[in-house]
Amino acid sequence: MNMASNHQEDSENLYENASEFSDSNSETASDSGSCHSSDSNSSDRTAKRNICRYYNDGHCRYGDKCQNEHICKYYVNDSCRYGAGCRLNHNPRSHASRGPNERRERKSYGGRHRRKSSPSSEDSDEDDGRPYRWQLDLGDGWEDIANDHILEAQFSRPNTKGIRIYNTRAGAISIDFTKMRVLKKRNIKVRRKGSKQTEWLWYYRGDHGWYQYGEKGSKGKASLIQSSKLEKEYQKNLQGSVQFPIDSHTYEISFKGMYQKNVSTDLKRRVRRRPKYEPSQTGVLTSVFKKLMAPVNKTPVWQFEGRKGKWHTFKNTGGCSVSSDDIEKCYQKQQNTMTFTINDDNYTLNFSRMNQVNNRTNAKRKIQRT
Repeated sequence: MNMASNHQEDSENLYENASEFSDSNSETASDSGSCHSSDSNSSDRTAKRNICRYYNDGHCRYGDKCQNEHICKYYVNDSCRYGAGCRLNHNPRSHASRGPNERRERKSYGGRHRRKSSPSSEDSDEDDGRPYRWQLDLGDGWEDIANDHILEAQFSRPNTKGIRIYNTRAGAISIDFTKMRVLKKRNIKVRRKGSKQTEWLWYYRGDHGWYQYGEKGSKGKASLIQSSKLEKEYQKNLQGSVQFPIDSHTYEISFKGMYQKNVSTDLKRRVRRRPKYEPSQTGVLTSVFKKLMAPVNKTPVWQFEGRKGKWHTFKNTGGCSVSSDDIEKCYQKQQNTMTFTINDDNYTLNFSRMNQVNNRTNAKRKIQRT
């Protein structure tokens, strides 16, 4: 079993090294920065392959008869911001990415080719009945990740930036969901293989968390545009944009930059596209992951563990100087600790260790964010 821990922007920080993730907390930042790789070899890799520019723009008139490769040019350079969510081909050995001569050669070989015994690059069917498959390539072909419903559950939540999984053949690895890559290990690749039945949902970063398009945001107003409409427009042109009104304001969503912009004020907010979670047919989520699947709009509550394991919410009453909301505000500022008082005693909350310490007696209690 691959044990895992996640990193979220606005929920409990279980990730061991948050600095590994590149998402900016600024609302003006795009979801994953530039599409272009900083690797000096990127342009060389693209130049060596005859990649169809019209396919990448979303409209190659020749289709399968095209002389050039139909493959995502950013994937070739390891810089595709959409990762598993990209609608362009990420399979270097697929039918679409081969030239016409190679396709004829493979077709003349009895119409079939030998499969490798282990799941390799794209030899397995795109849709084998499962709604998704998460896989790693450690250098010798693609292999399924055990208990991948855990990864899918986390990936489906827009506020989760990545996950750390354990007990792989390469040891513990960190996966960045926004760029769909393994951090600090360039020789290992990760991918999510979906199905045509996947329902994609669209979210924007509001003042108090992530909100799905078409649902009420932090100010109680719902956008007129739905996730289904955005997905339809995205499939037409992943480099395009779409505009929609809310009250007297007009907003524009850029698919290329993955941000929402107020046309009048130029204020930008990050946008994310994540799949609707489909529970695994072979297993049941544990209570921990059920909690993680709670609505992303919910205001977090901070609690401390009392006697007999009972949890109590922090309240600014009975001599306590802070409330749950006060702690959340401090937590959102990404501080490691905060201090408060209860009657005459001083306490320190440690967000990385998730405990509170009485500074006089050194007594410790667990805390949690739900």
